Amino acid sequence: MKKFLAQFSVCLPTLFLMLSATAVAQPPTLESLARPGPYQVAYYNQLPSVPEYAAATLYFPANRGTDFGGVAIAPGYTETQENMEWWGRHLSSYGFAVLILDTNTPTDDPQLRADALMAAIDVIRGEGERSGSPIRGKIVNDRMALMGHSMGGGGTLLAANSHSEQLKAIIPFTPWLPDGEFSAINVPTLIFAGEDDQIAEADEHAWPHFQSLSEDVTRMYVEVAGGNHFVANSATDDERLLPNIDAHDLIGALGVSWLKVYLDEDEAYRPLISGELPTAQMERVSRFQLESQ
Repeated sequence: MKKFLAQFSVCLPTLFLMLSATAVAQPPTLESLARPGPYQVAYYNQLPSVPEYAAATLYFPANRGTDFGGVAIAPGYTETQENMEWWGRHLSSYGFAVLILDTNTPTDDPQLRADALMAAIDVIRGEGERSGSPIRGKIVNDRMALMGHSMGGGGTLLAANSHSEQLKAIIPFTPWLPDGEFSAINVPTLIFAGEDDQIAEADEHAWPHFQSLSEDVTRMYVEVAGGNHFVANSATDDERLLPNIDAHDLIGALGVSWLKVYLDEDEAYRPLISGELPTAQMERVSRFQLESQ
C-alpha cells in the first residue's frame, strides 16, 4: 500500500505528493539509478477522457520546473494500472511525466493498445496546455516515449511502427505479438525479456521482434536470466503473477538511462547504455545485444 506524505488541498483531490529520499549520484551509475531519483513525485487521475482507453493516472516530478519529457505506458492482457505503477513513480522521480492507462477492456488486443498509447501521448501534450493542469507549460511536445507490457509491449511496437515521427524512444517489456515485423520503427528501442517467460516466450516474441528492427535503429535487447513474463511488473496481491522484482534494479536503471539519453538528451547517461553491461550485471542476463547508431 502506498504511503502518502502530503496531500494537495487544491481543486484536484486525487493529487498527492510523495517525497523521494535519494538524489542521483554524480556521475550516474546503474546502482544509483536503481534507487528513487532527486525529484518529488506527484500524481493525479482527473484527466480528459478519450475513447481509446478507460482511465489513466499521470505521474510527474513536482519540483522540476519545466521541460518534462512524456512517457505513456500500457499494461498487459487482463492487467490494470496497478501492474505498471512502479514505473510511474520511478521514472517521474527522474524528471518525466508518465501516464499509465487502463484499457477499455482487459482483453483489448495489441492494436487497440497501440491506439490507446498514441491517444495517451496526445493527452500528455494536452495537459501541457490545459488550464488548471498541474503540468501546464512544462511539457516538451517532441519528447515522447512509449512503454508497455505483454500485449501492451506489442502495442508499443505497433504504435512505433506506424507513428515513429511522433516519438523519441520506446521500451517494450516481455512483448506479446505473434509474427511481428517492425522494420518501420526508426526510434531507439530497448526490449526487456525473460529467459523463462512461459506466456510470450522470448524466442517466439521478444527476440524476433528485436531482430526485425532496422539495422539503422539503435536497439538493445536485455533478457533477464531466470526471468518470467512479469519481470518488469509491479508486485501486487495477485500471487499468480509472481513478478521478478529482484530484477527491478537493473531494469529500472536501464529504463531511466534510455529515456534520459533519448528524451532529455542528457549525455551523462550514455555510458550506461553504450557498451557491454558491467560483469556483475551481465551475470544476471541470459542474452544481451546492443547495436548503436
